[in-house]
Amino acid sequence: MNNVKYLLLVAAMLFVMPGCKKFLNVTPIDAQSGNNFWKTKQDVEGFTIGIYTRLKGKIGGGAFMPALEMRGNFVTGTAGADYNNLIANNLKLVGGTAFSNIQDWKTWYEVIANSNIMYEEIDRVPGTALSDIDRKRYKAEAVFLRNLSYLFICRLFGDAIYYTDAYHSTSLPRTAQLTVLKNCIADMTAAKDDLPIVNVDGSHVGLRPTRGSAIALLMHLNMWAAAWDKTDKKSYYTSVVDLARELATYTNYKLLPVTIENTKKIFKGRSPENLFGILQEFNYGETFNQAAGYSYFFSHYPYFGSTSTATSRMNYKKDYLTKVFPVGMPDARLTVWFENYDADNNTFQFKKFINNYATGSGSGVTINSDDSAIIFRLPDMILLAAQAAAELDNDEEAKEFANQVRLMAGAAVFTSTGDELKTDLYFERCRELIGEGQFFFDAVRTKRILDSKYSSNPISVTDFNAGAWTWPLAISSTERLANPYLVGNSFWNK
Repeated sequence: MNNVKYLLLVAAMLFVMPGCKKFLNVTPIDAQSGNNFWKTKQDVEGFTIGIYTRLKGKIGGGAFMPALEMRGNFVTGTAGADYNNLIANNLKLVGGTAFSNIQDWKTWYEVIANSNIMYEEIDRVPGTALSDIDRKRYKAEAVFLRNLSYLFICRLFGDAIYYTDAYHSTSLPRTAQLTVLKNCIADMTAAKDDLPIVNVDGSHVGLRPTRGSAIALLMHLNMWAAAWDKTDKKSYYTSVVDLARELATYTNYKLLPVTIENTKKIFKGRSPENLFGILQEFNYGETFNQAAGYSYFFSHYPYFGSTSTATSRMNYKKDYLTKVFPVGMPDARLTVWFENYDADNNTFQFKKFINNYATGSGSGVTINSDDSAIIFRLPDMILLAAQAAAELDNDEEAKEFANQVRLMAGAAVFTSTGDELKTDLYFERCRELIGEGQFFFDAVRTKRILDSKYSSNPISVTDFNAGAWTWPLAISSTERLANPYLVGNSFWNK
């Protein structure tokens, strides 16, 4: 009941402000008075839960993660014209409401604004109600949440409106994304060690940030920054390798062999591989929009849909999957995660996300997705470190990182070097992270989105430099009036 009360409180906080400035100026009504809030640990936890509610709405409110995986990928199917245009990188032809939870950044700024408020107001909680360790942990959690939001904003839109002060109301222009990324790296680095190595509360494992979560965020921030910094890439790659070495010292994380049981455990969200994710759990009343799950598009009965759902809406193209998973090369990921992988039609079945729940009964039963949204997991970090090591020309360490992941899949170790190894590492991320919302980000970050070998619909160099890799930024006329400095992405918003 207390959680419900605070969720309602924070929901009210997010909608009390007039007009569209709410994403840059979110003032909680209780914090204004200063009399009834920020008095207890329960107040802090309630406010924090409210931030996660907004984050869940963004990630789980529509086809957010699936769209990141499908854009420019080697997939096809019958999901509709908007998805065909998405796959083809023809975002100018995508309908105005399609993928609205991607093209609208207001929720990210609601998370940022409330994280900034939490960071400042938590110091008002009396020492008798909140220990110094908990105070630092909550503040570091606020730093994590705002920097996670900035990472997504930069990866989706490039330049961002950047601020970290509470109750911000001044109109600001967009700041160059590289500057934003550098600020985020410094901000998260300073707060990282105030997060716990292990979440004592078992229900928080993989779902609330730890020091490992901060490391994961920092690794992605550094790798994205390296993609855009034309003067100093080495320092970012060095940081990524150093962070991976630190992560390896935390014994609460480990890779799991690829099995059906482990796959279900990983994508439920609380396994030793999970560094951070957003919970979906039907039994707790925590459910996503159906389209938020990859199985909605790439699976069919008995893993998704009604008993009459005999085919999947989408499938991967045979030529791509046989390139990623070469014929005759053992790999448990192929046998465990796919059925009819080379069918080249919608009898294809993706079995990576198979946690589910049933509604109805008998012939009227419907299978629904119950997988959590995994933002960061251990193999992602290890393979980022492998790429960073390869960019530093340390091929042996790169292979040491990558082969950890391959051994869990029963695949042969890498022996390649140089550019061949870099290509192998890229495809290893395609194999391991397939369906997890990393495809388009990886293709952009490595500039492979320019090459038909890596994208079914590559972007030209001219269009890429003009911002075609970004997403259209939905800005209403009211928002433009509220912030005269606010501009969209020139390639899409002309």
